[in-house]
Amino acid sequence: MSDVTESVDVNVPVSTAYNQWTQFESFPLFMEGVESVTRTDELHTHWVTSVGRARRQFDAEITEQHPDERIAWKSIGGDTSHAGVVTFHRLAADQTRVTVQLVWDPQGFVEKAGSLLNLDAHQVKADTVRFKKFIEEQGTATGQYRGDRPAPQDRGAAQGGDIVQVLMGQHEEIKQAFARLQTATWEARQQLFGELTDLLHTHETGEQQVVHPVIREDATGGRQIAADRIEEEQTADRTLAELKALGVDHPDFGTKLHAFHQAVLAHATAEEEQEFPRLNELPPHRRQELAEELHAVQDTPFPK
Repeated sequence: MSDVTESVDVNVPVSTAYNQWTQFESFPLFMEGVESVTRTDELHTHWVTSVGRARRQFDAEITEQHPDERIAWKSIGGDTSHAGVVTFHRLAADQTRVTVQLVWDPQGFVEKAGSLLNLDAHQVKADTVRFKKFIEEQGTATGQYRGDRPAPQDRGAAQGGDIVQVLMGQHEEIKQAFARLQTATWEARQQLFGELTDLLHTHETGEQQVVHPVIREDATGGRQIAADRIEEEQTADRTLAELKALGVDHPDFGTKLHAFHQAVLAHATAEEEQEFPRLNELPPHRRQELAEELHAVQDTPFPK
């Protein structure tokens, strides 16, 4: 058996770190060797892993779960034996120590050789570092499932369709789409780039037809704020067109995508700091009306 323990301090609240880790579907975004994790019900997941040429599949069961403190699981079938436990220790209001302990039974020459050379420990350490970078860049947990907290059933559902919550949810979707694309294999890049492009187009359509007109009416600088955001969106459209023309297989695609990602993050931050507070000042019924308008122009279902 191989047994590895690693800890990393992440600069997010303990609930954020816990929420992200319990979204098992996001593991491939920061875990090398994990191809996919699919949640089959509240306690069970199906894993596909790849180490060297060895590709393994197994089902796992959550054996222990304490929100913001600890989660443990073990394999219950398939062609590998695997178990893990992750604990979350609050260091400060915005800092958490995440400790990961994994135990598995290496199968075949490649996996056993890796274990003997301590390569598995290096991989787990690298995974925890990638998790730190991932969650700190996101700022909030992404994905569908958050431990045993309520999972949103649709965009904006948690807040009855409040436009700010809908927009924040779309920001998270876009951030996650960037993360998937940046860590994708060459074979998957084209599809993921298409999905990212669709998300950006949908979000931008709603902003230009619903959000910016409302902000423009604000007497305290709203017209300039809306103009600045529209200019950023037009620049993003040109950059996106350049990326499309370049193609995902071009050697410069990754570099240009990274610069584009940073520009989109800066644009989202500006919206959250300058536009969203103004929207939050509107009465609740007006925010819901705007959410309905947003879903209509974006051609997305409004949560009931």
